Amino acid sequence: MKTLFLTLALTFSAGVAANTTTELTHMIGDQSMVAIAPVDMKSVMKEMRLEYKLGERATSIEEMAKAVSKLEALIKQLKQGEYTPEKQAMYQEGFNKLSASVALVKTELDAGDLEKAQAALEQVDELRVEYHKKRNPSIWSKIFG
Repeated sequence: MKTLFLTLALTFSAGVAANTTTELTHMIGDQSMVAIAPVDMKSVMKEMRLEYKLGERATSIEEMAKAVSKLEALIKQLKQGEYTPEKQAMYQEGFNKLSASVALVKTELDAGDLEKAQAALEQVDELRVEYHKKRNPSIWSKIFG
């Protein structure tokens, strides 16, 4: 119990320090506990890139469906995070667009068309480029609009 409390305390303090948290509810026996776990955007984005690559290189609908399902779960995880107020709206907009793109890919997979699904998956990469530019604009874009 002491270890559990210490883990929760450290998790909470890490989440507060990072200002990116989500709530997770765990059931232990009859007790319900709420733990604050930080959303590590950088590591989740790396996982998303891996799943994107796996989907892009998939040779069967089953392989691609597995990668797309993981990608969808990662997007949901990011949607639940709390971000700085000035970037919260932009992040949520991007995550919503990603969800819509992934839904289109899943529709193509359900129809049994691997090529169209892979073409639809390219939208995810286009959104990555667009929102990375929005998140970290270059000095020139700041100066010249």
